[in-house]
Amino acid sequence: MTIPRVDANRRLLVLGAGRQQLGLLQAARQQGLLVVAVDRDSAAPGFRLADRRALISFEDEPSLHRLAEAEHIDGVISPANDWSVGIAARIAHRLALPHPLDPKTAALASSWLKQRERFEEAGVPNDAWLGDGPEVTVQAFSLAGEFHALSGPAGVAALAERAASVLGIREGPTSTRIRITPRGPQVIELAARLGSPAEVELARAATGVDLNDLALKGALGEPIALDELLRRPQAA
Repeated sequence: MTIPRVDANRRLLVLGAGRQQLGLLQAARQQGLLVVAVDRDSAAPGFRLADRRALISFEDEPSLHRLAEAEHIDGVISPANDWSVGIAARIAHRLALPHPLDPKTAALASSWLKQRERFEEAGVPNDAWLGDGPEVTVQAFSLAGEFHALSGPAGVAALAERAASVLGIREGPTSTRIRITPRGPQVIELAARLGSPAEVELARAATGVDLNDLALKGALGEPIALDELLRRPQAA
């Protein structure tokens, strides 16, 4: 197998190197990015896909900021952990790096309590974590304020779009859990990040849209063309 040549001119800090980050780390490796991965678990499986490894919790913001400065990174991403979504946005802001979310929006999106309060204020139907009824997840990507749903029925996807709009999310991936109840669909949680590797792969297989690649471009401030988000069902 050919190993992609590392492009030292594009350096990405990835917060987390566990199983949930493997898809994004693999995509970064395939693109030849120089990847700096952090995790407090020395046995994190994603470390094998990184060029630099640091035993730091992805919730240790001061240490992560110092690492980002020392490594002269070009972008930072939290692909699978809600709390560190806000940390990634703040680090990017302080270092004047591109990022899909501004710190205020990221802080709102990374707090389940703040989300619920905002949904209540805006009249967005929402439900508790523990509840009855089947759930669906809407994987989506926003570009220039336009929400592109890649999974989920049309009516449910419309609710996910409303939730993203209320939270002020105009760019980047979202993964929205929605419960189907007798009162209609209810938002459980919106994560301003990629879904699980299985969910990302499901969206790619169904539409041809690779959310990992789009998330990498967003984190590095690279342009994304609209046609990259158009549905392209795969041939059987």
